[in-house]
Amino acid sequence: MTIYLDHNAGAPLRPEVRAAIERFLRDEGANPSSVHRGGQRARRELENARARVARLIGAEPRQMIFTGGGTESNNLAIFGATKAQAARRKIVSSAIEHSSVLAPLSELESQGFQVIRVAPDRDGRIAPERVIAALDRDTALVTLSMANAEVGTLQELAPIGLAAREAGAVFHVDAAQAVGRVRVDVSELGCGLMTLSGHKVGAPAGSGALYVREPAALAPIILGGPHEAGLRAGTQNLLGALAFGAAAEAVEHAFESETARVAARSERMLSRLTDAIPGLRLNGPREGRIANTLNLTFPGVLGESLLIALDLEGVEVSMGSACAAGAVEPSHVLLAMGRSAGEARSSLRLSLGWNTTAEDVERASEIIVRVWRRVAESEPAPRGESVEAIR
Repeated sequence: MTIYLDHNAGAPLRPEVRAAIERFLRDEGANPSSVHRGGQRARRELENARARVARLIGAEPRQMIFTGGGTESNNLAIFGATKAQAARRKIVSSAIEHSSVLAPLSELESQGFQVIRVAPDRDGRIAPERVIAALDRDTALVTLSMANAEVGTLQELAPIGLAAREAGAVFHVDAAQAVGRVRVDVSELGCGLMTLSGHKVGAPAGSGALYVREPAALAPIILGGPHEAGLRAGTQNLLGALAFGAAAEAVEHAFESETARVAARSERMLSRLTDAIPGLRLNGPREGRIANTLNLTFPGVLGESLLIALDLEGVEVSMGSACAAGAVEPSHVLLAMGRSAGEARSSLRLSLGWNTTAEDVERASEIIVRVWRRVAESEPAPRGESVEAIR
């Protein structure tokens, strides 16, 4: 039986979500913009889902814009905020953001924007004072992730939110990996925009949302209709929204027990692997990260060889962000954190989730140790790369 340890790439559908999808298929939902009774019923369902998603982050339902996923939300936030503040030509971000942030920033840079990318420390932390020091009256946008997708590091964002607001800049938080794993409150963070992704919390891929505190701070980038408060044209994906709403409600109801369970199982897996693999290293802090995420450097092996061997044994992991799958280059996050190219290529990400059982942890730990030993014996160790023991 397959053991799935890639929840940061996408969580399996929750039972509550499957039930919501089945109800939708039975009812054959109409277009929420239609004025007939079927359309109005669909509109009520859409707004109920919007309220459920809003509760996850302490927002008002009217502040949530449904999108096609985290990537679209990030693109809308970045391009929309800079478009709305056309007189300002500076953006502050970090060197360890997701590709759906990095690529829009590179595009804007090619258009003449100044992009400041703050480097992290060795644990993946972005110093708030370095971000704040980069702000000035020409800054249009600050865009940072709340939890890093590859190593799980949580950032201290509240001071940045306050400073950005004082500078007149829009503060965007990519919370796709954080929501559902730590408590998130938009008021405490002081952000104007926040990205959420449905499939990170157990809804289908293709469902996402963007929190927008003040609509005037954002210009639409998809045109053609008044949908979603005029900020995202196109008929809403009702099925995706209902599924996202069901997942959000399930997360909220089970938050305390689920997060404690996942944290305990993640710590158990780390302990077992550390005891059995000399020189194994955790990339990221022991404290101050989303507890489900273990990014590990395995000594003496190439990560891709270990990943393939584990897949053949029924354990599914990744080498980092799913959007970078197939990339030959080592992780930009690990390189920015000061790891060598060899160390980055020897690293894998294990991410647990709502359906990871204690049996999964024990069985996967046994398989990972056994497969690592076999792969390490069968291929030459990466040369010239030292690997420190886990702290």
